Amino acid sequence: MDKLFSKIYGCEAAATIANAMGDVTEGNSYEEIEKRWGFVDKMMSQDRPGRNRKDIFGYDLIYHAHYRPAGMTEDGHERHRLVTNAILKKGGRINIMDLAETWANDIKPEKFGYLLGPQDQVIYYSIKAGIPPWEVGHYAAYPGAIGTSKMILPVGCVNACNPQAAAADAHDLGRLKDARGLRRNYALEVCAALAAACAEALKPDATVDSVIKTALSFLSSNPRTEVEMHLDWAYKAKDWKELRPLFQEKYDGHPGSNAVEVLGGGLACFYMAKGHPKEAILYAINFGRDTDCKGYIAGGLSGALRGIEEVPADWVKVIEEQVVTDPYSVSTKPAKVVAEGLYKAALNTAKCYKDVISMMDKLTAN
Repeated sequence: MDKLFSKIYGCEAAATIANAMGDVTEGNSYEEIEKRWGFVDKMMSQDRPGRNRKDIFGYDLIYHAHYRPAGMTEDGHERHRLVTNAILKKGGRINIMDLAETWANDIKPEKFGYLLGPQDQVIYYSIKAGIPPWEVGHYAAYPGAIGTSKMILPVGCVNACNPQAAAADAHDLGRLKDARGLRRNYALEVCAALAAACAEALKPDATVDSVIKTALSFLSSNPRTEVEMHLDWAYKAKDWKELRPLFQEKYDGHPGSNAVEVLGGGLACFYMAKGHPKEAILYAINFGRDTDCKGYIAGGLSGALRGIEEVPADWVKVIEEQVVTDPYSVSTKPAKVVAEGLYKAALNTAKCYKDVISMMDKLTAN
């Protein structure tokens, strides 16, 4: 196991674990989490209730009652898996057409309402109706939310050590889920920032500070100012618990999955944990509000920075064993198998750069 594979495997495993653990606490304030569970430090099973949301256009949004064993993830990680499926099929960088094709082919409509959610359903039927993939994001559910970024860490992996390319790909792929130009909708910027931060974390000399600096560099002034406020809170805090009431007061009454809030919270947990995966995940899933998304950011970046050796082996074992028999997921590949595919895709991408450099050297030789 070389260092690059360890980092990619660490990113994939930690992000999956964080999604599974944070799905249980998602939507609760930190006070509610403490009252119900104390401090969550393990993966838990849960029973999901059924409900039906009638819609005047398109298909009803039906949520089926089902059981989620420990280690099962949620809708955001299904998008993550669709992106990894597309990358593994192509063996390298993907574009929005590749992702749309995978979305249309790998999703089975009868699985909507289990892990796949209403936003994924809208995207699927839009693609099937023939709407160009780069236009679909204009009509997708929950604009401005973090859902766009919940699929993007694999894009950082395939563009390992190249934040600029990762951000460019993220801007392209994110259009399947969101759109630019809407007031205070910074979802695509956040998507690009997270992909770039992941690519930075995979560098051999990456640090917590360099990863955060990279993420900030891909944000425009408004979201950057907001995330810098979150990080300033973290820089001044004695421990991660001091951050929770600050976020709770700031965003009380606001949608819990706003992309900018979640990025700031995830980066704050990443910073407070000094980039160590276990602590980053635990801080995020006990943080309150959109815990699985904060965990995806904090855990995924920490896993990419530190490698699989720092991700608790017992947690990795749970997710590896759960997914192979998952009846609802778009992929039953264990995290290690996915990491192997992303690793090969990253090497293929690097070879393309080497070929370009070789040709440039020949053209510029005296």
